Amino acid sequence: MRPSYLNCVKSQLQRQAVVLLVVGLWLSLAAGSGCFAAQVAKLDGRTMGTTWHAVLEFNGDDYNSGDFEEQIEVRLAEINRLMSTYDPESELSRFNASQSTDWFAVSPETAVVIAAALEVAKKSNGQFDPTVGPLVNLWGFGPDGRRKEPPSDEQIAAARGKVGYQQVEARLDPPAIRKSSPGVYLDLSAIAKGYGSDAVVETLRNSDDGKAFVEAAMVEIGGEIRTYGTKSTGQPWRLGIERPDSEFQMVHQIVAIDNGDALATSGDYRNFFADHGHRYSHTIDPATGRPVTHKLASVTVRTPTCMEADALATALTVMGPEKGLAWATEHKIAAVLVERTDDGFRELVTPAWAKIDGNSTKVTSTSAKGNSMLVYAVISLLVFGVALAGMAIGVILSNRRLKGTCGGIAGLTDTSGKTACELCTNPSPTCGGKNNAESHEHAEAH
Repeated sequence: MRPSYLNCVKSQLQRQAVVLLVVGLWLSLAAGSGCFAAQVAKLDGRTMGTTWHAVLEFNGDDYNSGDFEEQIEVRLAEINRLMSTYDPESELSRFNASQSTDWFAVSPETAVVIAAALEVAKKSNGQFDPTVGPLVNLWGFGPDGRRKEPPSDEQIAAARGKVGYQQVEARLDPPAIRKSSPGVYLDLSAIAKGYGSDAVVETLRNSDDGKAFVEAAMVEIGGEIRTYGTKSTGQPWRLGIERPDSEFQMVHQIVAIDNGDALATSGDYRNFFADHGHRYSHTIDPATGRPVTHKLASVTVRTPTCMEADALATALTVMGPEKGLAWATEHKIAAVLVERTDDGFRELVTPAWAKIDGNSTKVTSTSAKGNSMLVYAVISLLVFGVALAGMAIGVILSNRRLKGTCGGIAGLTDTSGKTACELCTNPSPTCGGKNNAESHEHAEAH
């Protein structure tokens, strides 16, 4: 077999080789992920000023995954109408605008979330404070819009006068909240996303209309994750903790969760603004009225509910590395704190995290971008290898030149000076047969 035979390729054979490779990869991935045991849907959208993602495993062949997406969107829209500070007509916005200090009737959901927020505030001695809204808005991280420079000391002092979780009460029956000062402003952004993940999971857990039932799910809203059920493969959910890098998205650690737990991360590396070389984080310390200044870059907390994990991660972020680690250890909270040092990042782990985190995998030098590029490179090499092998097998089995057209390789020649088109039994019109070289010279002359 002359090597030049391979220069005349039948394009259909190439396409078939690629299709076989893609199908083979899909079959192997499907077998590994349990796709044959359950239907899998990957859904996403926007909510609460950020994005949401969900991976569902469900049974029911005639069920459209778009129906699940609609259920999720409806549920998240309901929560927004209750707790969003960006919607002036939401239940929370109407409470904030009210000057009354009487009990303000709210939905049971809003009362539950505010009561939970006040509990974490009391437990953390105000390090987490749902009344920090005036400061959040002042620093440009709320519905009032972004800013390019820090506020004045006078503005900060005025906003701090409105902050204090002790000025809010919540009751569950009948559900209502009240404030002791007309200027109190509640901001649930550090707990509502976690509650949203919990609420969506509960919606999916109870979604059974006779056509399909969700066996397992992973729901993420703005980095706050809640899982449900066990995947059909029997493997746990594997969740990535992002490395706190503002320029590149990198996976710092992969955590395995198999009992429906939640994971929430708070960090200073995504939402901030810079002024005169100083970076101002969106995490505000209620005690100072200013963004945190310590070197704690991110905190990840694992708890049974995402609402709790969301609030605790924020509280630990405000506390800082040493105080946060000590407090989380004392309260038996499973948490990992990542601190910036002169030599890179330093990981601080609580005993509760170490106890349940035996299946985690640290990824300290690989970025998500690099992983994707590696995958693409491997797939490309596999595609090329399968296509090349397919062509060679075709030549061997037929023991003759491949039929086809030369197209763009018409100008290639072998060592004897023959063009690739002369090797084709069915050359294309662009080849010009054996006179291709003469035709090419004629075209150049004109």
